[in-house]
Amino acid sequence: MTPNRREVNKAYGHPEAGFSLVEVMAALVILGIAMTAVFATFISQQKSFTVQSRVAEMQQNLRQAVEYMSRDIRLAGYGIPPPPDNVTINVTIPNNVVDAGVTTMRGIYARDNTVGPDQVYILYRFDLDANQPPTLLNSAMVTSSTPISVNGISGFDNGDLILVAGDTTADLFQITGTPAGSILPHDTIGFNAAAAHPTFPPGGYLTNPAAVVAKARFVRYFIDSTTDPAHPMLMVDRMAGQPPQPVADDIEDMQFSYGLDTSLPADGVVDSWTPNPTILQLLQVRQFRLQIIARTRLPEAGWSEPRPALGNHAAGATPDGYRRRTYDIVIDVRNSGV
Repeated sequence: MTPNRREVNKAYGHPEAGFSLVEVMAALVILGIAMTAVFATFISQQKSFTVQSRVAEMQQNLRQAVEYMSRDIRLAGYGIPPPPDNVTINVTIPNNVVDAGVTTMRGIYARDNTVGPDQVYILYRFDLDANQPPTLLNSAMVTSSTPISVNGISGFDNGDLILVAGDTTADLFQITGTPAGSILPHDTIGFNAAAAHPTFPPGGYLTNPAAVVAKARFVRYFIDSTTDPAHPMLMVDRMAGQPPQPVADDIEDMQFSYGLDTSLPADGVVDSWTPNPTILQLLQVRQFRLQIIARTRLPEAGWSEPRPALGNHAAGATPDGYRRRTYDIVIDVRNSGV
């Protein structure tokens, strides 16, 4: 019978092949150390990737907020006739639309807040798109309830806010029916009520020279921190009865300051800044300082900082785990006053 390999190894004095217990334990220790290093590197890289992704998202939200608002700020007051003097606000609006007792504005209305985010209202003629051209009255509008009869109704829709503007005054109305023929229908409530037009010009808006009729962009920017407190959101309200729409996520604070040209006569140079301009000072606004804080969507373990101070809004008192970025920009307001 042929001997097996075990018997041959024993016969020639060779030990049985394999690893000793010490060798196995040593190998396991080395493998454990290597796996621990690999796992620690993976966790570190994953955390870094997550942080960078959240920061990139936050910065994108910040850019989107600034770019969206900047266009409206630059155009505030565009297409609205200059007031006949330096002390008249010449666009009538319904009382309580922006604040109690405020029935006129031109391009900007400021709402300062020292314990939370500011708000701002912006108004201008919106005719920068070839599909939304302005038109002219083709029949005198003697009173605020007179039918708005125009040369063309292309681009106008039910629900639109419109400006009827003469040489020195303008009135804000809302289309409340489907335009047909040459008529832009408007009822006698809300923006169209007689009480909403206390400074309607004597004799009304005429056809020689013809008053301009155009869409109006009338918006309010604010931060909604109540619907979802964990994710405050920059919102835009188009002031025509539709629900406000989101602009950018996780925008925590927003503060405004207004650069005033107080020289007489005005020379276009900013002489002073204020966070809370009076109604008449809004005619002197030449620059607009926008400050915004964005934060990451979720807090980060091991990170702690309070919300920083911004404008005249004091810093937060409680540190948290959010990373933040601040954007500070000064924007020229091209059409705000005389």
